[in-house]
Amino acid sequence: MRKNIFLAILLTVFFGFSSLSSGGVFDKAEYKSRRVKLMKSIPDGIALMIGSEGEKQNSNFIYFTGVEEPRSILLIDGMKKESILFFPSIKSEQKIIEESGVAKVMPLSGLTPLLASYQAQTNIIYTPYRDNARAAKKDFIDPDNRLSREMNFINQIKERFPSFKFKDLSQAIGDLRVIKSPAEIEVMRESARISSLGHIEMLRSARPGMYEWELAAVFEYTVKRLGGQGFGYGAIVPSDPEWYDSHYSENSRKIEDGDMVMPDVGGEYNYYVVDISATFPVNGKFTPEQKRLNRIICAVEEAMRKVFRPGIRSIDMKAEVQEILNKQGIDMDQEGVYRILADHWIGLDVHDVGPSSRNTILKPGMVLACDPAIKIRDENGKVIDGVKIENTVLITEDGCENLTHLVPRTVEEIEKVMAEKGILDFLEERVR
Repeated sequence: MRKNIFLAILLTVFFGFSSLSSGGVFDKAEYKSRRVKLMKSIPDGIALMIGSEGEKQNSNFIYFTGVEEPRSILLIDGMKKESILFFPSIKSEQKIIEESGVAKVMPLSGLTPLLASYQAQTNIIYTPYRDNARAAKKDFIDPDNRLSREMNFINQIKERFPSFKFKDLSQAIGDLRVIKSPAEIEVMRESARISSLGHIEMLRSARPGMYEWELAAVFEYTVKRLGGQGFGYGAIVPSDPEWYDSHYSENSRKIEDGDMVMPDVGGEYNYYVVDISATFPVNGKFTPEQKRLNRIICAVEEAMRKVFRPGIRSIDMKAEVQEILNKQGIDMDQEGVYRILADHWIGLDVHDVGPSSRNTILKPGMVLACDPAIKIRDENGKVIDGVKIENTVLITEDGCENLTHLVPRTVEEIEKVMAEKGILDFLEERVR
């Protein structure tokens, strides 16, 4: 236990080398182009978006401005075709304009009189609030239930200016964010690269007797050391079949010899995340049954990527995938393979906004999760084994690109990497 604590301290110290995210990742023309596209959805009114209250900026605000300053507000005028940023305190007006491409920068106190003047021009305010409104509703009494900041913001405006009517902007924003620009794709490629290297380091460091959180720490250190901001979402590192393919987050179990680990962890780079899952034996050697499951899931995932292309709905792709697998003697239904579709979009959020990933016709620029899985249950329905692969995939003009292709997938690839020394091996040598 003392060694584990010492390793954690060392990793924490090493985190100091990580780089911090900075605003204005893209050229101001990129942010301006996004706002101009959104203006087409609000020709009869204005849009308001509020920035986050804490350290990390919310995804919509960063998407349209690149500004990280907390408690900021963005106003997009669909009638005059201009944008204004409001700040609690303005440090460098010209720099903000140069980086974000907005027309004006004003103090937060200027928003109220400006809204008053808009009453003569429109009574419509667009803002993304659908998801926040749903989150605030519960079917039971809860003294800790509070309205979101977005809903509080809307209610304050309604109270002062009753004539304004609010319309949800979520769908219009989702339709824009679901198609990644060339600049976004390059950032996601880097996010995928450093996250894939994080998975490789987990494989190298995995040993019986370690704890799940140690593997998570190795991943986080690697991503931060390579310029990322750490986890793109809560780390999921289950080694107990009961928690396979779930949102398990305790990561507290000691991993025993013979256990299979199914980490679902992705990193963040300049706000963009990727989603990666793998399955491997902690002792570095697959059993015959584990080899069989690995062969099946690798074949399924590869077949899915052959089918992903523009013009197809992911919910309709199963028959084509099965046709490819027939040549390899694999029956997905018989083997219990599930999730043969685009499970969710990926981008600024791991479950990114946009229309239904299952029913939408795929287009170039969409980035999605390709994550087939199998669960093996006993006669009582308890999960006793399983396997899962998850890659982050970009839809291209004529097919797809596996952004996370560096992650070892086959038995041979995984066993080879696991035989190499990892970060924790070097630290253990220092501790002894």
